[in-house]
Amino acid sequence: MQAVSPGRLAVILGTLVAIGPLAIDTYLPALPAMAETLSVSVERVETSVALYLIGAALGQLFGGQLSDRFGRHRVAYAGLALFAAASFGICFVTELSQLFALRLLQAFGGGATVVIAAASVRDFYTGREAARVLTTIGLVMLVAPLLAPALGALILHSASWYGIFVMLGLYALLMILVLWHALPHAERRHAKPRGGILSAYGRVLRHRAAMGYILANAFAFATMFVFITDSAFLYMEHFGASSKLFPLLFGANVVVMITLNRLNIVLLRHFDSPRMLRAGLLLQCASTLVLVTLVLLDQLTLGLTIPLIMLSVGAVALVVPNALASFLSFFDADAGAATGLNGALQFLLAGTVGALVTVFHTGSVLPMAAMMFACSLIATLAFIGLARGQLPARTA
Repeated sequence: MQAVSPGRLAVILGTLVAIGPLAIDTYLPALPAMAETLSVSVERVETSVALYLIGAALGQLFGGQLSDRFGRHRVAYAGLALFAAASFGICFVTELSQLFALRLLQAFGGGATVVIAAASVRDFYTGREAARVLTTIGLVMLVAPLLAPALGALILHSASWYGIFVMLGLYALLMILVLWHALPHAERRHAKPRGGILSAYGRVLRHRAAMGYILANAFAFATMFVFITDSAFLYMEHFGASSKLFPLLFGANVVVMITLNRLNIVLLRHFDSPRMLRAGLLLQCASTLVLVTLVLLDQLTLGLTIPLIMLSVGAVALVVPNALASFLSFFDADAGAATGLNGALQFLLAGTVGALVTVFHTGSVLPMAAMMFACSLIATLAFIGLARGQLPARTA
């Protein structure tokens, strides 16, 4: 009998993973105010966003494997404590270098914390049940970025930008209490990982099928991030949409993601995770292929762009939870290491392709469309060539 119900586990871990989007998105409205306080340009302060991605990737790499060895709770407590301390410390910065250093520490703690979520699901559930729990957790990751900027703006106008980081620190401390009281310790039904950190990641990297799922997940996620990076140019500069219309066009993608997120739970009653993952990858690949074809033919209109972007971005709601559930089914002792590698690849690849889009920008939609199709195609080929729908017999 399971020690925690799927719904309760999803709520607990969902509030935990929300710390990532909260840390990234709540302070975006405060960037100009922070730049004024530190006497630098807004563009210099924006670098702290990219630094968070790097720090979170490193935190996931170390936190995942350490949670296999020392337990999910211990790593989460340490990560949350570091996140809280760095958040409070940011309130006292007087130089940009201090902000950058503390954001890296904050991200490292946040990454080490967030990575235990999927591994914790693996401790209690496998197969379709794990995919359903991960899908519900994924819903939080879709809603949190929508609410976070509004929350940050509210705090900014009622207090100051310092209040945003105080809130983040308090949230981390609250999560320590939630995990302490609400998340039970899973029975260690498997042996502890052998060797050190490099040994654990070596075992994951050598697992052909698991890497197929991990690479498919990372490149599909990168496809979405290419759009996010270039979304303002696409809608406001290329198609001339107003700043008031832009949030509606951007938000339409979230509506599709939430719809597919809920649909995934229903369909998992009839289909396994690899089939649902394949459907998401093919949907994304087909929509980005049509998008880049229309750009090359100079036939792309706003009316055609909106549904194609909605489908290609929304498909991530099918890809991520099913990819996680699939590759975690291969690992007992190394679940944290597998999750850490997956998360680190997601963040590093997303940041890389986002930067490439800006480097190769030509003033047209072609770089964005081509990069989206390339990432989606690689994701599909990785799944077909490496994973091939494989799962351990007991969870297939």
